[in-house]
Amino acid sequence: MYGFEVDGGFTFYKFRNFDGSESLTDGHLRWFWEIMGKAGQLPVIFYDGTIESFCDFRKLVRREDQHFFFGFKDQQPAGLFWLNGFSPKSCFVHIAIMPGFHGKGTLQMGRGVLRHLLSATDVVGEYIFDCIKGLIPMINQLACRMAERSGFRRAGILPQAAYLAAEDKSVDAAIFCAVRNNEGNVPVTQISKQGE
Repeated sequence: MYGFEVDGGFTFYKFRNFDGSESLTDGHLRWFWEIMGKAGQLPVIFYDGTIESFCDFRKLVRREDQHFFFGFKDQQPAGLFWLNGFSPKSCFVHIAIMPGFHGKGTLQMGRGVLRHLLSATDVVGEYIFDCIKGLIPMINQLACRMAERSGFRRAGILPQAAYLAAEDKSVDAAIFCAVRNNEGNVPVTQISKQGE
């Protein structure tokens, strides 16, 4: 089972191991789903309306082009993130924090996940990613602020790039990037100090 720890006592486990086996059960997925549902987070996290039921969520987690990680602290669901939109040395990340861990936990997980992604290496020691991207609807200002405080830089605004199913309209979205040790960007080793 592939996992990693971040500051604050959070441990993230990859849902699908490198050999294709699953490291978490449907019970774990349902646990996260129910917490997000009770908190009213589902239409915010899955704002495009494509994930409306636990069955939809389970299918998304199991898709081969999605790489899900589930985070725990003190044996409780704390957060999750998933990667998709892969290109050489780059991908998109989507992060959701469980309601009991908003605030300081959000920053610890956001910074820790970003630091892990930008410092992960393959079996020959090459960095896997040079650039991690995120797309956030501009109306979600809290998420935009948290992305910046976690170590991302706002690269620009994409007009009407995010479809909000609940409102049946497209809205402007901010594109965020974090780049490993390139000029003008915060080095991976300093991500934990940014925004304090």
